[in-house]
Amino acid sequence: MELIRFLTKLRRMTTLLCCYLLITPLITNAFQNENKVDSVKLEAVLTTLKGISPNNVDSIVNYTDQQIQYFKAANQDVALRKLMQTAGFVLSKYSYYGLSEKYYLEAVSIAKKSNNKFAQVDITNSLGVLAGKMGDFVRAEALFLQALLLAKKGNYHEGIAASYFKLSTVRIRQERIDEAFDFCLKADSVNKINNTHFFEIDLLNNKAIVYAIRGDLEKALELFRKGYSVALNDKNETYQISALQNIGLVYKDKGDFDKALSYLHKGLELANKSGLISEGLRVAVNIPVVLVAKKQYNQAVVKLKEILIKAKEQKLDDLVLEVYRNLVDIAKTQDNYKEAFGYFTEYSQLKDKQINEQKQRALQEASVSLGLYRANQELVEMDNLLFQKNRERNIIFGILLFVAILMGFLVFILFRLRKMNLRLNVQKTLLTESNNIKNKLFSIIGHDLRGHQGTTLGILNLIRDGDLSQEETQLYLNMMIKQSQSALTTLEDLLLWGRAHIKGDGHLQSELEISKYIQGAFDLNSEAIHEKKLNVKAVDLENTKVIANSNHFSFIIRNLIANAIKFTPNEGRISVYSRTYNERLLKICVADTGQGLSNDELESIFSPEIVSKRGTNNERGTGLGLILCKEFVEANGGKIWAEQNPEQGTIVCFTCLSA
Repeated sequence: MELIRFLTKLRRMTTLLCCYLLITPLITNAFQNENKVDSVKLEAVLTTLKGISPNNVDSIVNYTDQQIQYFKAANQDVALRKLMQTAGFVLSKYSYYGLSEKYYLEAVSIAKKSNNKFAQVDITNSLGVLAGKMGDFVRAEALFLQALLLAKKGNYHEGIAASYFKLSTVRIRQERIDEAFDFCLKADSVNKINNTHFFEIDLLNNKAIVYAIRGDLEKALELFRKGYSVALNDKNETYQISALQNIGLVYKDKGDFDKALSYLHKGLELANKSGLISEGLRVAVNIPVVLVAKKQYNQAVVKLKEILIKAKEQKLDDLVLEVYRNLVDIAKTQDNYKEAFGYFTEYSQLKDKQINEQKQRALQEASVSLGLYRANQELVEMDNLLFQKNRERNIIFGILLFVAILMGFLVFILFRLRKMNLRLNVQKTLLTESNNIKNKLFSIIGHDLRGHQGTTLGILNLIRDGDLSQEETQLYLNMMIKQSQSALTTLEDLLLWGRAHIKGDGHLQSELEISKYIQGAFDLNSEAIHEKKLNVKAVDLENTKVIANSNHFSFIIRNLIANAIKFTPNEGRISVYSRTYNERLLKICVADTGQGLSNDELESIFSPEIVSKRGTNNERGTGLGLILCKEFVEANGGKIWAEQNPEQGTIVCFTCLSA
């Protein structure tokens, strides 16, 4: 990860350095070249070029080539590039895509020669739009990405935003809406960072379309309305009309047909008022669609026929086709198949006419720009480009596959290392705990048991030598009995712990009656209970049974009750009770009214590091009991914990399998 971060940071620094080194000569060259342009002559040429009839492609090409020769002779590269760029736009507008591409490529070549990154970006984006019009979205995407890279290198903010916007449009056409939305957000980010508003309305429309496709019509409506507000502030009537149309269509999809018609009529009224006849017709064609949704078929047909007449007058063939399609659908809905057939026939005739015109344009392109030989040469070049593109794509795919395999291998290695580290940590923890228990065992053996035996031996020597009176002898004999009982209990605990580890008898479980073991623990500690005048009781435990190892369970109950006795003052209370923990487990608790424990002591009470405290009558312990209790409880599938008694003292609880 550190290497990746370093490489990313290095790439960013390199990009910034390149931008810094390139931007100054780029701007300087562009400024110097612009000064050489005969702006009056160029403006007149471009105006004439845009006014030539689209049906006369020969005139467009001949006029463009004449002006190219003029500007070449005058050595005006900037004017030459602008002329070719405009010729490409005009020919693209009239669907002469081959000729359009030819002029665009020549224009971008001039821009490269003069190192004008801004112009390269704009023309490359235009080539991408051209590829999109021809239905080649893969090539369009590649060109937009190329333009984006150039724009970033040149720090050309408008070009960056334009490329992101056009990529989002391609993604919408490809129905990859999540990626389309991401590109819109990237364009928004460029505008936000640089405090610009490039393609603001277009980006709002694309995001609204994405939301509409996702089914979030409210969000789509919000964005279309925002786009309308921006267009209103900019006094851009074309965008206002488009926004009103989109808002109406969203309301149609929501089923609010009256609002849909209201917005569509508003858009139509604005178009007519502004003299934008074709835009108005494209809005108007949606009104019959809403009428059909309202099942007002006759009104829809009347409206469509009105639009049909106007669309034919304006020679908007694509709109005429759309009207015919709607008329066919309405006629089918009304079971008027004869009328539907008539509309379909007119639709087919117009479609055939369009196909013939496309063929004618293709033939004109071939005869005007290339001729048969050059057309064949271009096909060969296209094949070579396609081969090169496929080879590059295969190389990229191979590299990506190798990187993916390498990343997968690294992830696998990291996963294995992490797993091994976890195991080592667990083993380390277990080893530490084992070592702590070992140290405690040696401490118990070396201190407590050895101390008991040393004291006993010393008293026996005094008795043997007759150094004690009869009263002292009786006192010390009682002391020896208590110490021997304590040592015996400690030895039994050690033996039980050792047997559990060596024999592994934790799985030898059986059905046990709780009250029997609790009463046994009370009987075993009866002398201490009597001496402290304690009130001990088992609460409603008759016929309560668990499944556990009998030795373990006996030890746990005996130890918890002994601890409760040890830390409960004279005339205190000890109670043992059970509760249902869940459908499988039973909770057994020993509650005392002793001196209690702090929060820190409650958390560490079962730890091997815990130091045993003396009881209320100065009783001593080894600290091993609770450690073994925890181990035996967990060996039987339960858990153990301690908590503060709300009344006073401590409650220790553990769980067992319910019988």
